[in-house]
Amino acid sequence: MNKNGFTLLEILLAIVLASLLLSSIYGVFTAVGTATERVEKQATGLHLARVLTTRLNRELLGLIIENSFYGTALAGGMNGRGEPFLDMLTSSSGDPGPGTHRVSYRLAADQDDRMTLWRAESAANSSNEASEERLAQGIERLEFNFYDGQQWREDWNSLEDGWPVLVRVEMALDDLVDRPPLHSVFELPQKVLK
Repeated sequence: MNKNGFTLLEILLAIVLASLLLSSIYGVFTAVGTATERVEKQATGLHLARVLTTRLNRELLGLIIENSFYGTALAGGMNGRGEPFLDMLTSSSGDPGPGTHRVSYRLAADQDDRMTLWRAESAANSSNEASEERLAQGIERLEFNFYDGQQWREDWNSLEDGWPVLVRVEMALDDLVDRPPLHSVFELPQKVLK
């Protein structure tokens, strides 16, 4: 007797093997998709940190190192609402106009209760209130520290404390939850003694 075709057992065995193979392939694609999403989030977070530190570096390098009739040249720490802040007089701001500008940063919740880095800028001699702009979201924690040449301090006011040697910024980002906080240390321009 000549058999043409497959038996029921052979068909069931082929279906089981195909199912195992397809579920393995699906698992690999799911793992790759999850890993890709995590890497893209980390890349976005690192890019955000790089952009913010580059901007802060430029503005800190342009600090007006004399306290003047414009007020405090550099202040930072925690404000009265418990928000980390940094306030400075700089000649290197985002404003295309020449001159000295007051630039302020603070980390606070926005309308959606997401932690947001706010930035305000105005001409130093302007009497107008500076309008704040949302600079970045996704910053879980932000901390400014100041090195006086002997120790790190959590707050600073150049009218009372003089001029720090270094400013350290520590930030923890939502997209980098499995990584330690990022640190950047900025060396400030120093007064030229005559």
